[in-house]
Amino acid sequence: MSALRIAGYDGVLSIEHEDGLLSIDEGLAKAVDVLQRVLLREQPGEMWWAAP
Repeated sequence: MSALRIAGYDGVLSIEHEDGLLSIDEGLAKAVDVLQRVLLREQPGEMWWAAP
């Protein structure tokens, strides 16, 4: 997600589910869960870890 933001991408992300061990619903739910956890929602601030 960081690389997409750095590149200026702010578009659609696609989920491709081809895991034969998961149902369609479970595979989609797991993929959505992962994407929601890594989605960057806030605008970046200043580099608080770097000394001025």
